[in-house]
Amino acid sequence: MEQIRSKAGFICDMDGVLYHGNYLLPGASEFVEWLQRENKKFLFLTNSSERSPRELQLKLARMGIEVDESHFYTSALATASFLARQTPRGSAYIIGETGLVKALYDVGFSMNDVNPDYVVVGETRSYS
Repeated sequence: MEQIRSKAGFICDMDGVLYHGNYLLPGASEFVEWLQRENKKFLFLTNSSERSPRELQLKLARMGIEVDESHFYTSALATASFLARQTPRGSAYIIGETGLVKALYDVGFSMNDVNPDYVVVGETRSYS
């Protein structure tokens, strides 16, 4: 256990690690408090593109965990960063939720359903 405690930073998944659905998992709150108390660097990483970092921050806050928005990184942010390097100020047709749309807007992408540079498919409740 001391080897884990001695680490300078932590990257942690969220769903199934900190919470399951809308329920906080046992020990999650204590773990985050420990990270903060020990001034550990940490990042909550998720493969979900559905929510923005702010939305994830608010979700944890509703469960009693207060963490700054800067501690969240989503697959939507990774996608937006990658596409912005490939085609700065490009266009995309997006099939996905708010987190993905916002991430692409924030890097300067425009949304276009006529001859877009990219078609980006993320997590959504409305596949048909």
